[in-house]
Amino acid sequence: MKILTAVAVNRDLTVVGITAFLMIGLVLPFTYHIVIAQSDVDLTSTDIFDIPALNGAIRFAVNGTYSKASLINGTWNFENLHLNYSRPLDNLKVSAQNSKITIISYWRFNITSRSAFLRYRVEGQGKQTFNINLDPERGEWSVVFDEVYMGEGNGWSSSPDGTLTITGATSNVTIWYYGFPSSIIDDGSSNQPFYEQHSVICATAVAIAVTLTFAIVVRIRNQKRLGKTG
Repeated sequence: MKILTAVAVNRDLTVVGITAFLMIGLVLPFTYHIVIAQSDVDLTSTDIFDIPALNGAIRFAVNGTYSKASLINGTWNFENLHLNYSRPLDNLKVSAQNSKITIISYWRFNITSRSAFLRYRVEGQGKQTFNINLDPERGEWSVVFDEVYMGEGNGWSSSPDGTLTITGATSNVTIWYYGFPSSIIDDGSSNQPFYEQHSVICATAVAIAVTLTFAIVVRIRNQKRLGKTG
């Protein structure tokens, strides 16, 4: 009888332990999510981030969240910025001098390379700077003023640390960053021959050439057959 009682007690303790473990496993993810959510700060389209020393201001066209925003030397630093309908951005540094800007949207692409774009509207002819933590050595910038592509030096410039400075904008601006695929970036650190460093590109080029050649041959044969039939 005592043995059966001990077995029953152990069984009950086992059931209680398993139940507690399952409850903890179910509750912890929600608790973690709540903690993460509480650490974010809500961002609305009515929020204004002033820069008194530079007579500038930053706004966003849509709502979102961020974990931290700080004004350092005339530049607003946003961490973990997430605007509605846009992908999260780990870090954004933006400044405006003698102008007010409204950031409309941004996007980051990481499918084949790190690329991004950012759109904003400016009031007043001043200066704006942006840094979205992208390496200028591994990509190329393009800037569009009101649907007109502007060459570097014509209203904008870039610096080695990845900061873009816009000086000629008076309305809508789009900033593009085209990241180079890692397969075509030659940093001089490899001693392999060119065809080995860029084997993917070479293979793709050969495949395209073969496909085009095959298509041309098939088309010529079809034309000859149609000519004989006619």
